[in-house]
Amino acid sequence: MTLDEIKQAIANLSPQELAQLRVWLAQFEAGRSDREAASEPNPEPETTASKLGWLTGRAIADFRKRIRDT
Repeated sequence: MTLDEIKQAIANLSPQELAQLRVWLAQFEAGRSDREAASEPNPEPETTASKLGWLTGRAIADFRKRIRDT
């Protein structure tokens, strides 16, 4: 699956599915950070990924709402 296909699939998720994806991504990044703790002393990517996931979800939800309202 290409990155563009993944982006399209994410754009088609319902708000509930998007929320589940954000949780999964945060958990995935947290697990990856745990495994790479020796090489990455700063766990900032987990926090950044969580914030980015949340912002992405809000942007997509707002975009879908505007489409429905028109």
